[in-house]
Amino acid sequence: MVNTLHDRPEDRHLPALQHSWDSYYLYAPHYRISSNDYTYPSYIDGTDRSSGTGLEDLMNRKRDVIQSKIHMVLSEIYQRRQLKEHNIYQICCDQCSCRNLIYLVGDIYMDKRRIELERKIIDLEQEKRREKTGYFRDILFLKKELRESLIEHLEEQQKADMFINGTEELPCNP
Repeated sequence: MVNTLHDRPEDRHLPALQHSWDSYYLYAPHYRISSNDYTYPSYIDGTDRSSGTGLEDLMNRKRDVIQSKIHMVLSEIYQRRQLKEHNIYQICCDQCSCRNLIYLVGDIYMDKRRIELERKIIDLEQEKRREKTGYFRDILFLKKELRESLIEHLEEQQKADMFINGTEELPCNP
C-alpha cells in the first residue's frame, strides 16, 4: 500500500499520488505439477507389472527407473522455481516498504534518510538480478540432466519396440 503525507483533498488528484497496481503484487503465483502424471515404479508401489517374459520385465523396470528419474528432476526444477518466485516476491515487498518510507520522509530530496532508502532500493534491485542469475545457473544443470533422461527414455522405448513388438527380419532370403 502506498502511504503519502499529502492528505489534503485538493492534492488527491495529483498524478504523483495515483498508482497503477501491478498484478504481480495482487495475486500470488500458483505453479503445480499434477501428481497424476507420475506412476510409481513397480518395485515401489508393490504392483506386479511383469508380463511373463524376462526381457519384457527387464525393459519395464528400466523404463520405470528412467521415468522416476525424470519425475525427480522435474520436481527439483519446480521446487527451485518456487524458491525463486518466493525470494523475488519478498524482495519486491522490501522495495515497496522502502518506497513507503521514502513517501513518509517527504519531498526533501537531499535528506540523508531518503538517499539511504534510495540506495537500499537499488541494492534490492541488484539482489533480484542475482537471484534470477542463480536460478538460471541452477536450472541449466537440471535441464541438461532432464534432456539426457528424456533421450535415455526414448532410446529405451525404441529398444523395447524393436525387441518386443518388432518382427525379426532375416538379412538374406534364399
